[in-house]
Amino acid sequence: MVERFSWQAVRAVVGSLAVIAAGCGTESGVSPAGPSPVFSAGTIEIAPAGAIVGTSVILESRHVTDPTGGSGTYSWDFGDGSTAMGGAAITHVYATAGIFVAKVSVSSYYAGSAQATLNIPVRSLSDRWSGDYGRVSITQDGLDLRGRYLDDPREGIVEGRVSETGTVTLTITRPGLAPVTFTGTAGPDVMTLVGAANVHDVDRPWTLVRN
Repeated sequence: MVERFSWQAVRAVVGSLAVIAAGCGTESGVSPAGPSPVFSAGTIEIAPAGAIVGTSVILESRHVTDPTGGSGTYSWDFGDGSTAMGGAAITHVYATAGIFVAKVSVSSYYAGSAQATLNIPVRSLSDRWSGDYGRVSITQDGLDLRGRYLDDPREGIVEGRVSETGTVTLTITRPGLAPVTFTGTAGPDVMTLVGAANVHDVDRPWTLVRN
């Protein structure tokens, strides 16, 4: 009888504890915790949208998630053989054309490290382009631009320059017509040049498309 009574007592105590635990959970209104936030390097964004050979671009690490609330350190690999330590935003000049994989490693003292990557097409402006004012052939030499206007047998000329920050300025001289001066920047993948054309001191939106 003693042994049987002991087991009944144990069952009673266990049952009471279960009821108490369940009641505490209900009264507190606290639900089981979800998964802990994960440390993330977020994404890399580039400006301007199109990277032209020889010009400076800004790479920025955005949307970093650090559940510890610490401040991170940033290590950059530009994909062209060069690296740098810096902040969340950094500038870089790509000297040659190609598709480069830029990578940022974000390190947190408490949360560890994480990486983000971005494919960056870098292109020269040397090619044929067309727009509302005709077709041109452009050759890029360093940051200098020159070429030909293709829609006239006498072939007008193209002269211009790319600034170190990627602004494209070029003047198209066409036989018997007013010069057209274009100012703009490269679109994504450097497949377009988007800006304004000035003719007779009037600016009009103009997009040149790579052919």
